[in-house]
Amino acid sequence: MKRVSTSCAMLALFTLVFSCSSAPPPDELSREVAVQGLSTPRKLMPLVELADGRVLAAGGHDGSRSLSSCEVYDAEKGGWLSTGAMRTARRNHAAVRMTDGRVLVAGGTYSASFGALASAEVYEPGTGRWTQVADMAEARNDPAAVALPDGRVLVAGGFDVDRHPVRSAELFDPATGRWTRTGAPTSARSGAQTGVVLGNGKVLFVSGLQAELYDVASGQWAKAGPVGGAAGTHRSGHSVTLLPDGRVLVVGGTTSRAAATAELYEPVRGEWKLAAAPVTPREAHGALVTGEGRVLVAGGFHVTSGALASVESYDPAADTWSAEPTLQAARRGAGMVLLEDGAVLLVGGSNDLEGTLATSERYDPGVCMPLTCEAAGQACGVVADGCGGTLECGPCEVAPACGAEGCGVERAEYDAELRAPRCDEVSAGCSSGGLLVGRGLLGPEPNMPNALWGTCGDGEGGARERDEALEALRVTTVDGGNLAPGKMVRVEATVWAYAEPEANRLDLYSAADARNPAWTYLTTLSPAKPGSQVLTATYVLPAGSLQAVRGVFRYAGSAEPCPGGVFDDVDDLVFTTR
Repeated sequence: MKRVSTSCAMLALFTLVFSCSSAPPPDELSREVAVQGLSTPRKLMPLVELADGRVLAAGGHDGSRSLSSCEVYDAEKGGWLSTGAMRTARRNHAAVRMTDGRVLVAGGTYSASFGALASAEVYEPGTGRWTQVADMAEARNDPAAVALPDGRVLVAGGFDVDRHPVRSAELFDPATGRWTRTGAPTSARSGAQTGVVLGNGKVLFVSGLQAELYDVASGQWAKAGPVGGAAGTHRSGHSVTLLPDGRVLVVGGTTSRAAATAELYEPVRGEWKLAAAPVTPREAHGALVTGEGRVLVAGGFHVTSGALASVESYDPAADTWSAEPTLQAARRGAGMVLLEDGAVLLVGGSNDLEGTLATSERYDPGVCMPLTCEAAGQACGVVADGCGGTLECGPCEVAPACGAEGCGVERAEYDAELRAPRCDEVSAGCSSGGLLVGRGLLGPEPNMPNALWGTCGDGEGGARERDEALEALRVTTVDGGNLAPGKMVRVEATVWAYAEPEANRLDLYSAADARNPAWTYLTTLSPAKPGSQVLTATYVLPAGSLQAVRGVFRYAGSAEPCPGGVFDDVDDLVFTTR
């Protein structure tokens, strides 16, 4: 039988949500001093150090929308001041200080699930005003960008409106305010801070599987080393840092191999080699060279522990890493910049407990500031305080009783208002039981379509126990405690796969607010055989008291929250958190 899927090609972006930290400790007691906060929580924006020492935070995302507002950090005044707003709200954009002191902002996106911008604008620090300049030739979400020694700005790669890589590059001339095309990279490029100008005048771009060199004189690209570099892995969510001796340090990334490794590029020989492994695997972190020539790596995220507050430093001469005192707040995707006095400013970002952050931290040498239980991610028991001592975080919960659905796992009941299975009690997990068995009229599935507010119906093609069906969903905490924001949870999906299982995919999504779901893409899993089986994945619960997971079991097509294929089964499970 020849089968046809009606799924669309849109791939949802994975977005996480975070929040603010506690009040600042005294300067003389802490390595981390919280400064006057941003007026708006921000993440997904680059920081730019201005020529006068101030720091510009332009646009970004506040947890629910893209921003056009901008703020400037003034070290003398110890806080943030509003400045002129951009003409276009954007996040995941490139921001580069040009040789004339102005700041070019280009590309980005305005939406969590789609969109890419071709627009560009320039900030004048003296007046605080933004001026629209010519659009780029192509729309670019999350492009790579770097200021060239001759004053121009090179912007390369990014993703288009359909999340496809843009394999082209263009140059901005600040004298004319216009763009011209230049040679195209052979590999996908992305990440606003993944390019550095080498001592020989060429530009090294490191992202994806293949690093490349751009020759400013010829406008041509060349491969820089073997595919995958010294670590043999794809890199995104990593950091690229030019060292004082001219080498380039690359740290972390989204794959398990990338997160746990670092590597060095030697421009003279054009070679990559593995550096010592960092203490903590991470992605979406900040990295910069300190006044002492060490590389400070701070914050970020790891799939096993969520947002990170840990900090470590790399000694390029000794090829060694040293653990440093932790940040005051865990920060994923924070901006990070070196101030004129040698201190490090960390701005915004997000974490697993609080959502998008409006706080800043000034990271200075000094006495270690002990963690709180909340900052350590612990609700009970005795844990290390990060400074050689321990924290008493109170008594731990008594182990929950075990029943048919598992230890402390609640069996869902159908919610006629939300139109999906729902667990009302805060427990160690939530199971759909038999409420999702079948697909649409095939079975039939009880209370179909079992999608929040009835917004996504199931496909009616095929037959029961021959064609695709999502039979059950179960969400449980990994540590056995109660469901709560910041907890790592395991999603178990029981599926019935087609006779050709390689054509099937299970896409998982989460929503922090089940009453007003904005679906965040988690992962895509593949069945290993025909028939019934359980597929599992883990993720960290965002902030929200009534959350949901969605399973989309589809035939062919692409990942999207409601594909509409004739063989697709879409089901939701709603659960309560502490």
